[in-house]
Amino acid sequence: MVYGDYIDKRKYELLTKKYIKSIGYSMADLLYYVERPEQLSKIVTFENEENLKKTLKQGRGVIAVSAHFGNFPLMFVSLVQKGYKVNVVIRNMRDENFGKFVFELCDRWGINMIQTSPGKKFLKESLGALKRNELLFFLLDEVVAKDNGVKVRFLNHEVMRATGPMLFLERTSSPILPMFIVKEENKNFRIFVEEPFAVEKLGADSDNIVKNIAALTNIIEHFVKKYPFQWGGWFNKRWALDVDMDIKSQEFLVFPESER
Repeated sequence: MVYGDYIDKRKYELLTKKYIKSIGYSMADLLYYVERPEQLSKIVTFENEENLKKTLKQGRGVIAVSAHFGNFPLMFVSLVQKGYKVNVVIRNMRDENFGKFVFELCDRWGINMIQTSPGKKFLKESLGALKRNELLFFLLDEVVAKDNGVKVRFLNHEVMRATGPMLFLERTSSPILPMFIVKEENKNFRIFVEEPFAVEKLGADSDNIVKNIAALTNIIEHFVKKYPFQWGGWFNKRWALDVDMDIKSQEFLVFPESER
């Protein structure tokens, strides 16, 4: 869907094998370090953590935007280890047993998972987290139904993205802060805390939401292009609404030297 005929069959096979291997290592890291958070803290570096500290000083909490990118659960664990209160918005899982397993683990790690349903409970818990000056995470590369999101461009495709970050910003004036975790060449992790998101105001509310969700999606795309093997979204064949593309616009086709 993304590379088209730009790459031959052999290259596809090599990229696929490397990606699956990368995901395997991520799972191994997750299983190892969640049992040894004190060891994890020794190999995690924060890039621009001052952005987070300064934003929390405003006292309105932080709407943290991230993605299924890098070992994002370890980012949550690392933040808890640093003393931050972490809440993560999550859709109700189809597999109840697996959902129970995940919630028990997160409770053990000190991560509060907030399900989007039922709506009243979701709204109350999310607003409460921001009121307590905590972090409220949205994984914005999640697939949503057409009637629950807005249409934006991502990797040269049309995708539906949730509007949660903008809706909570409008209701609470809490700042939006993009955050991502990357595994480096030396096997350590680096958490990037971006600058507070500069919201662009437009005339109509609907235009305002679409424009800003598109801008946040562009930030996610930047990390996917830079570290393509660390994006979990390749596994989800439903992430795009169309298959039309302009190969010439895919500047990330040339992988960084470290990702080849």
